[in-house]
Amino acid sequence: MNQSPECMEIEVSEDDVALEDATAETQDQSFFRCRVHAEQSEALIRMGRRRARVTVQETSIDGFTVLVEPGESGKLKVGRAWVLEHEGTLVEIHPEWFFNSPDGHVQMGLRRLRDLTPPAPIRKSLLAHFGGRRCEDPSFSAAIFGGFVLFLFSLLALPGLGDRLGTAPRIQNTVKWVINGIDQSLHRHF
Repeated sequence: MNQSPECMEIEVSEDDVALEDATAETQDQSFFRCRVHAEQSEALIRMGRRRARVTVQETSIDGFTVLVEPGESGKLKVGRAWVLEHEGTLVEIHPEWFFNSPDGHVQMGLRRLRDLTPPAPIRKSLLAHFGGRRCEDPSFSAAIFGGFVLFLFSLLALPGLGDRLGTAPRIQNTVKWVINGIDQSLHRHF
């Protein structure tokens, strides 16, 4: 199994599992933690209107390990919803553990709750916009398709192309037959 040198498998002992909250779901006994390079480690934790700049040290499938500067740690308030902005993503997080170092830095373990990153917009077809307005009516696409089919039939009925393909006389006879049928039904009713 090829692993990046920044990622390492961490075994979780039974003692560590016993210390976790009793209501937590059963987890896999091993998971990967990946170190984050310094140029990609800047992040922001939002708690309502408050913001705290943090440095992401490690990521895993379950969450993050971050380091908070001494001046920023006073902005953090437990009990409110936290959102981590990191590398263009928004993730709702929950603090699991704190470690206060003697120099004032705070290292935290953050649990990933859910991804709040808005999905990339889906490109719309050129036919979806007509006259600057969106056409959501399904009959609009049916009208476009019908117009395309009529355009195709008119191309096949042209004297040059239709004669080479042998479709011009057949299409012209069909059009004459439809016009005669409409004319006869109009004369019967009026």
